[in-house]
Amino acid sequence: NNCVYIIPPNRDLAFLNYTLQLLEPIAPRGQRLPIDYFFRTLAEDQGEHAIGIVLSGMGSDGTLGLRAIKGQGGMAMAQNPESSEFDGMPRSAIATGLVDYELPPAEMPAQLIAYTTHAFGKLGHTAEAPLQKIESAIKKVFVLLRTQTGHDFSQYKPSTINRRIERRMAVHQIDAIDNYLKYLQQTPAEVEALFRDLLIGVTNFFRDLQAFQALEEQVIAKLFADRPAGAVIRVWSAGCSSGEEAYSIAILLKERMEMQKQSYTVQVFATDIDSRTIATARAGIYPASIAADITPERLARFFIPEPGLGGYQIHKNIRDMIVFSKQDVIQDPPFSRLDLISCRNMLIYMGSELQKKLIPLFHFALKPGGMLFLGNSEGIGDYTDLFTMQDRKAKIFQRKEDHHSAQRAPGRY
Repeated sequence: NNCVYIIPPNRDLAFLNYTLQLLEPIAPRGQRLPIDYFFRTLAEDQGEHAIGIVLSGMGSDGTLGLRAIKGQGGMAMAQNPESSEFDGMPRSAIATGLVDYELPPAEMPAQLIAYTTHAFGKLGHTAEAPLQKIESAIKKVFVLLRTQTGHDFSQYKPSTINRRIERRMAVHQIDAIDNYLKYLQQTPAEVEALFRDLLIGVTNFFRDLQAFQALEEQVIAKLFADRPAGAVIRVWSAGCSSGEEAYSIAILLKERMEMQKQSYTVQVFATDIDSRTIATARAGIYPASIAADITPERLARFFIPEPGLGGYQIHKNIRDMIVFSKQDVIQDPPFSRLDLISCRNMLIYMGSELQKKLIPLFHFALKPGGMLFLGNSEGIGDYTDLFTMQDRKAKIFQRKEDHHSAQRAPGRY
């Protein structure tokens, strides 16, 4: 306690089981992003107890790490650019829209103490109120969210929803759920902030590299194997967030097409319910710290350095493969005649009733023999009549022919 730890030269710092660990860096000097690396390990180790603070500095190191912390339900703080000697790092972090507090350093300690007192001082605020009262207040929160954003969160997992609401209450030092409800009614910007906090998930290029390697070898290679030149290949990235996953799949498709030495028509549809993340994805501009997730060869081939824009922009020939659009996978009609659907780490936030709607919807949207790619903690539940397991570890499933599927064909929900 009451110590400041500074990373020694030529070392990376990681957090594991409440301890700081020093490692020999793998990335060459000049490409190292020690803050992102540390924040990511902190997020993985501490989950919603993680707090990341980005202070004055050049570049964008820390931005992706803050996103990882927020994706796990933690808290993010950044120095306001006006007080920063070098404002690159805080500006890059603030541009994500995920920073909870933007403050000069002198005001940070009091805010940090106030937040931790509310977030961790008691074991959950909502536990103190009668369950019926909590449920009634949360239903009203759903009404406000639906009225302002058009999206219904009432069938998402209650545990996730409650934790995110408690985090927002801690950010504003609000103790009672009824008082937070009043604050939401009076503050449209907070409804928007809660909406984004409910949607934020952990994402990066080629996330779970082994799963992407399995996708490349078992699915994408076969997509082109028996197709004549000029054939149409259709892919849907559902819940694409800020676009990293859709672009990762597009890169694999592009590489495979070039290996085949034939031309195909590839259509990648990438959708999300958050219009702000769709705008980010469409622009295809990412911080320099994406270099930690992409091989140097792919970075050189598919990305253009844009220091003035924050780091890299993905090449136009990859962006042109993808159509980004705002879509609610639950309410809006699905795509059809698809060869591959990627929906990773979205089902884990949804209750069982929503999952029961989505798996048949994916079956309906896929071609016979089409493939479904899920996140590493997800599965098809009881729908073994609709999909067969292709790769248990990579969570790749193949569409089965189902004689009852016509009766289950989804319309608008």
